[in-house]
Amino acid sequence: MKILERRLKNGTKCYIIYKKGYVMKQAMFSVNFGAAEKGFVPGLAHFLEHKVFEQRELNVFDAFSSRCADVNAFTNFNTTAFYFNCCDKFEENLKTLLDFTANPYFDEESVEREKGIIGEEIKMYDDDPWWQVYFNLIRAMYSENPVKNSIAGTVEDIRKINRDMLMDCYHKFYCGENSALVICGDIEPEKAFYLADDLITIKQGKRRMKTPPPADEIDKKLIDVNMEISKPIFNIGFRENDLNLSPADRLCTSRILLDLIIGESTELYGDLYSKGVLDRDFSMEYLLGGSFGAAIFSGVSDNAFAVIDSIMKRVNEIKLRGINDSDFERTVSKLKGLFLKGFNSIDGIAAAQTDYAFKDIEFADVYNKYNNITKDEVLNRLSLFSEDNYALSLVEP
Repeated sequence: MKILERRLKNGTKCYIIYKKGYVMKQAMFSVNFGAAEKGFVPGLAHFLEHKVFEQRELNVFDAFSSRCADVNAFTNFNTTAFYFNCCDKFEENLKTLLDFTANPYFDEESVEREKGIIGEEIKMYDDDPWWQVYFNLIRAMYSENPVKNSIAGTVEDIRKINRDMLMDCYHKFYCGENSALVICGDIEPEKAFYLADDLITIKQGKRRMKTPPPADEIDKKLIDVNMEISKPIFNIGFRENDLNLSPADRLCTSRILLDLIIGESTELYGDLYSKGVLDRDFSMEYLLGGSFGAAIFSGVSDNAFAVIDSIMKRVNEIKLRGINDSDFERTVSKLKGLFLKGFNSIDGIAAAQTDYAFKDIEFADVYNKYNNITKDEVLNRLSLFSEDNYALSLVEP
């Protein structure tokens, strides 16, 4: 596998991920604009994602379907992305992707109609306990940072959105240096660069720099709601306050530390699982953003407070005794292996490269960090875990 990077004529950062022998191909066009952008109506980035598909004379979904290609899009805290997968007619599909994202059509009638569609989507999220427990946690951890807003916004939020807002937002963010194009598959790199440069039509424009994180504090230590479920589910979040490390350092050290604290091979996880405090639904992640970061643990449990107590006891034990050499080496090897295994998935690697593009991370940065990381670097990240910077979200029957 080869990864090559080049700026296109309009300033778009283009990545070619050459996967020789792969039948499936993917292209993903993205912009550095997501739900955590300060100064906009919550849900605006997601609403704009929907409207970019609107064309005056073309049904985008029918165009891709006619060539046996799948097209989709997503909005997260940092990014809005549009992508397709296909086996044949890659050039025609790439042209359609780059054309429709450069030429959206907005009118008041279709904007009003979209409010009803997105309103139904929001209601669906409102009925999803895992969605609720996650975003309640984010709201608990942040009082000022716009990351606290649900990606789709609320029904009340989207009522405020109009055509002029969407047009203004589109022209601010959908431009050359604020965008990235990832092409992945068995495509000769120079041909792919030439093709992308020839087909790219989105206007030139400068990258929008993220605003510094606001002075913030844990808004609530606990959010507890009731829904129609059979067992309680929880999300525990430890909010990161020091964002001065490089993104690659933050990512790698945090993932290693999480696994050392309560990964599946740890004594702590085995003990909590055997006692029925945790089950197989338990998971953990490190949420990385330019103006935010958090270690998040989620699962099903009748006693989430016991999980918090156990995590803090394990953190204090590591502070006192350090990290065992063999545990450290095994964890680093495991995570490096999972990182490399991800290269086998076109969907996974394209999404990862898109995510990295606007966080100034290269795949080589992550790989080299895993190769050269020290125990001291990981131990220094223990400041992430304290009694003062965690919050708990519960959804109970």
